[in-house]
Amino acid sequence: MEAYNTYKADKDSYIARIRDNERFYSESYSYMSEELDESMRCDTPFIFSAIENARADAIDNFPVANILERSPEGTRTAELLSKIVPAQLDISNFKKVFKENMRVKLKYGTAVYGVFYNDETKNIDIRSIDILDVYVDMHIPDIQDSQFLFINAAVENDMLKERYPEYSDLFTGDAVVETLTQSYQLKNRTTVLDCYYKKTDGALHMMKICKNTIIAATEDMAGYENGLYDHGLYPVVFDTLYPIEHSPFGFGMIDIGKATQTEINKLDCAITENIMCGAKPRYLSKRNGGIDECEFSDMSKNVVHYEGETDALKVIDANSLSETYLTHREYKKEELKEILANRDFQQGSTTGGVTAASAIETLRQTGEKRSRALINDTYDSYKRIVILMLELMRQFFEEKRVFRTTDEMGQKSFDEFDNSMMYERSFGKRGAIWKKLAFDIDIVPQRENPLSRESTNNTILTIWNNGMLMPENSENSIIALKSMSFDGKEKLIGDLQERQKELKEAGYNGAEEHKENDSVGKHDKNNGKVTIGKANTGITG
Repeated sequence: MEAYNTYKADKDSYIARIRDNERFYSESYSYMSEELDESMRCDTPFIFSAIENARADAIDNFPVANILERSPEGTRTAELLSKIVPAQLDISNFKKVFKENMRVKLKYGTAVYGVFYNDETKNIDIRSIDILDVYVDMHIPDIQDSQFLFINAAVENDMLKERYPEYSDLFTGDAVVETLTQSYQLKNRTTVLDCYYKKTDGALHMMKICKNTIIAATEDMAGYENGLYDHGLYPVVFDTLYPIEHSPFGFGMIDIGKATQTEINKLDCAITENIMCGAKPRYLSKRNGGIDECEFSDMSKNVVHYEGETDALKVIDANSLSETYLTHREYKKEELKEILANRDFQQGSTTGGVTAASAIETLRQTGEKRSRALINDTYDSYKRIVILMLELMRQFFEEKRVFRTTDEMGQKSFDEFDNSMMYERSFGKRGAIWKKLAFDIDIVPQRENPLSRESTNNTILTIWNNGMLMPENSENSIIALKSMSFDGKEKLIGDLQERQKELKEAGYNGAEEHKENDSVGKHDKNNGKVTIGKANTGITG
């Protein structure tokens, strides 16, 4: 509890900054029209637009994990895992969590994923954890080096009393919930603190604490002698946007764009106020000028009565703003676009006469360097999530499970899996020895962007039109393809190698036989067909 209080105190300034960012972010949409009229607030949501565009880029490049073997013994299992890992992520509803966390990451700089095994459902849960509810050592970059990791939760009293009846007196329903805008109390829930910690032997354990009382601990439970999870890691992954030095948390797009956005808001307010003054003239009226102000302010009156001098009413001239101020505002807008990497051509529009689709796409790819770096950092976090999930599958998937998978041709299949497939069995003097199979994880984007798909398709068509996919060119084609870079290259090389193997088994000798076939080829003048000799090779034209 001393460690928890220390972590909490160290995080107070970070939480204050997060809440300030949320207030700033919400100002772009939360003010009503009446308040706008009264205070002349002008909050243009440029930051909102930049965040949503960056989030859309990440969703367009949703990650997919390819599992690779580290030894020949793991080849079959790696191929199977590459098919069932996406299916397991789909069961865990990962895509929804990913979309939620991407917005959180971009806004506040840190998104937190939790990867847990659910004893009740016998499945893996991947959750989005509120950054206000997790506490670690604030002075280390890697949470795995923290002495403790705490997660706050407000749990219903009835559920706690049913599960821990011996501590029912503790569950009084006074949970204080911290949100991004305020703190409030729930009468029907009680705060429970999950405390994860590592022993000196590397075992990971967890205890549940309520009001300084331990109500459950894995060290006291049968079956957890080796810890809660065999992987020995905290079941939490931090995905940061821009890291803070020597801290597990980061800062987001609101932090870097807030100052410039505030300047633009002030300029918008001043410009709007000036335009309103010019659009609706104001007048100076003498106190004893004899003007009927009711008739004067009523625009439906064609005649206004007055008594006294004719110059009793004068127009107040409103000075129009110089073009310099409007130009300065445009400069600030361009500055904000540069800061947030949200340029026009990344949204499909350009200036300066650039109209060709290829030129716009080239500008987009050039300007998306920061977006690609952001996505690559997200892939690193995704890889850690997959590693945790694989280790949970290795530990808990003892019974055979059936996964429905879909191959690249859209064909459905049902694959069986259990954790014995993740071990290699060998025999020694003392009998069978089970050794863990190790795997590498290659992350590739599941591109949903139509421009990216079209570019890849055009690349494949170019390769086909140049004859690189013909059997007689397969050896040279594989050499050339290895030096290229495009989506799907590895699968294309693998298909060529498989086809080359099949042809050799069928007796096809490549280019030499192709030449021989050309020499014996005959042209049938009656039907205009060309038949290549030695049809037993299976190659016809």
